[in-house]
Amino acid sequence: MSLKKYKTRIGDLEVDDNDIIYFEEGLPGFENLKKFIILTLKETYPIMWLVSLEDELVSFPIIEPKLVKIDYEVKIPQELGEKLGIKSEDEAAVFSIMTIPHDNPEDATINLKAPIIVSKTSNRGIQYILDNYDLKHSIKDEILISQKILENQIKEISKMSHKKQKYNTKFGELEIAENDIIYFENGIPGFENLKKFYVYFSKETFPIQWLISLDNLDITFPIIDPLLVRVDYSFDLPKDLVEYLEVNEPEDVKIFTIMTIPHGDPENITVNLKAPVLISKINNKGIQLILDDDEYHLKHNVKKEIQRSEKIVQEQSAPNNERGA
Repeated sequence: MSLKKYKTRIGDLEVDDNDIIYFEEGLPGFENLKKFIILTLKETYPIMWLVSLEDELVSFPIIEPKLVKIDYEVKIPQELGEKLGIKSEDEAAVFSIMTIPHDNPEDATINLKAPIIVSKTSNRGIQYILDNYDLKHSIKDEILISQKILENQIKEISKMSHKKQKYNTKFGELEIAENDIIYFENGIPGFENLKKFYVYFSKETFPIQWLISLDNLDITFPIIDPLLVRVDYSFDLPKDLVEYLEVNEPEDVKIFTIMTIPHGDPENITVNLKAPVLISKINNKGIQLILDDDEYHLKHNVKKEIQRSEKIVQEQSAPNNERGA
């Protein structure tokens, strides 16, 4: 392994030669720059960084386009695949460059017309121009469209499910398929006798979802993706728990945290970051994990956590008025 130091816009980096991506034609507007690296930062993921190793002022925020536009497709022509050393689709990594206005990050856009295509085998890359997309798609609008597509897909999958059973819940009568039931073999602390649960998605309350006990329909917990509350929330999954949930990748497990919503007092809604609920997408097993981390408590004020997260996101913005192309 050969490491070399480079001064970049992100800071001083030690880079292995094997991690360098070579753009033989450069990028449009930056044709003289050939050597880049893709940098993943825990603080900004899923936004990553395409960093030039030849000009310390040049870096681009990039993201996997399917995270923004769920039906996004790139068909790589055979001659381009041969040029990059790509023999099959799974050997290609596809990214899109973002533009994030410094003063108004809500107006961030994504360039779906010119994706960055990188060969995982040869480390060669190119920015490829498509005919059927625009240079600037509103990220907010695309995510809303993708959410509707995903909802329709969920409905279609639900129609195909077999062995459904009806349950009278606080949300009305629900038909729940057997393969949608989450099994908490150890129950949940304080409710050890309850083993079968269901995650209910409600458009009216999203991003708050609901963990419904199917053993006692009077028991329902409001839950939320903790990253929507605390942008830098993270923890390590113990090895024995990885084996129990049978997960191989981070995306194989869903993570929720339970909320406490005082009636008539929305200012004091709290979230339990000390004991996240983990659900395996592989075997439908669930568990509530108690974290050994003094930074997290049973009751974090949601409003204060969101304000804190907004400050973190603002501080991560580049010093220039706009980033990206």
